[in-house]
Amino acid sequence: MRSARLVLTALTAFLLLIGSFAAGFILPDAVNAQGPRQFLASLQLLPERFEQLASPADSQDSTQLPIIDTYWTVLTELTDKYYGKKLDSRQLTYYAIRGMLEPLNDPYTRFLDPKEAKDMREQNEGNFVGIGARLDVDDKTHQIYIREPLEKSPAERAGLRKGDVILKVDGKSIAGMDILEVVKKIRGQENTTVRLTIQRPKVVKPLEFSIVRAVVQYEIVKHEMLDPERKIGYIRLFSFNEKSDSKFDDALTDLEKNGMKALILDLRDNPGGLLTTAVDIGSRFIERGPIVIIRERGGRENTLSVEEEKHNHRRYPLAVVINSRSASASEIVAGAIRDNSAGVLVGATTFGKGKVQTIVPLIDGSALSITTAKYLTPNRVDINKVGIKPDVEVAEPDAGSLDDEEDARRHPQVRKAREILEKRLDGVSAASVPERAQPVVPPVGRG
Repeated sequence: MRSARLVLTALTAFLLLIGSFAAGFILPDAVNAQGPRQFLASLQLLPERFEQLASPADSQDSTQLPIIDTYWTVLTELTDKYYGKKLDSRQLTYYAIRGMLEPLNDPYTRFLDPKEAKDMREQNEGNFVGIGARLDVDDKTHQIYIREPLEKSPAERAGLRKGDVILKVDGKSIAGMDILEVVKKIRGQENTTVRLTIQRPKVVKPLEFSIVRAVVQYEIVKHEMLDPERKIGYIRLFSFNEKSDSKFDDALTDLEKNGMKALILDLRDNPGGLLTTAVDIGSRFIERGPIVIIRERGGRENTLSVEEEKHNHRRYPLAVVINSRSASASEIVAGAIRDNSAGVLVGATTFGKGKVQTIVPLIDGSALSITTAKYLTPNRVDINKVGIKPDVEVAEPDAGSLDDEEDARRHPQVRKAREILEKRLDGVSAASVPERAQPVVPPVGRG
């Protein structure tokens, strides 16, 4: 009963906290959290059973029960009387909350249990406990494979390679699991060991790897002078978390020291992140005016404008590379650059996530993600479910068509961005680029 009362306290706090949102931020597109339909069906049937067992007077009183008392009654009856396996009151509560959200049919409004909430906090902070490998799913075989072990990570030190297919985690097959389930199994407590069974291309027998989990820094920014002769810099941004803007600033500083004259910003596969970080990074490319317009419930609008303190670098001829997995915060930045004619967009139409989520932390470590607003580009374009179409379309290559898809020099979308900037630096009019999207070079910024 004591645990049940703790659950009641948590649920009460949950209902109160819904009305007091923290600062909203954009989240990556994620799997819709759902509770078992069987449990929801049993909740729907129980009132009829109570009516049959109760007296008419009791039945009439029960219809007046406040919502929280109704939940408390159902939970108590289940935990006290259910014939079968012992029920966990906390897990039943989590299932009930997920069931409450299911009719909304909104993949972004979801309940996060304490482990999921912790993972999200770590993602926004820029670090996590795990092996340090980016995973992906093969579109044809549906196998989950190592897309890239992060530099100096436990995965790299253990000998995992790009292209390794994961067969088992701790001796259990992952066949049929989605990628988030596999990630959960691989992550864990620091200094604990996870065992992966790997099928390596061109190796007949599966390989076994025992890897000690550690705190790993997310790969946030990768940069290089893509064309040392023409001084075309390249920055790939993997996510928009708390560390992204400072890392981005460092990358710009390093490229400027080496004489950068033009810049490629690569947002391919970037799922988004914090709204505030999107405004920070967007402000580095735009002189003034709105970065994004937030339309809240009831139609009230809030404009987030350029932060002039971010004008501590020159702004260069700019090409932004996007694809179908560039989402949310990536789309905010790309949309602001397009609408302000601050650069040219190259690649494929983006994902189309134009919704804002607010995260409500709960007292047991869980959290609620609620869609609380939608956003519009500075020109008031709603990109939700339609995405942002590039100025210059370049088809995405098939998976596996490149020996090393992380080699920016060889990627067709990045190559096209480079060609456009080369023409701009040479003073040649790029006829294939719409006039509206021609990159501009504003004066040296303030700061």
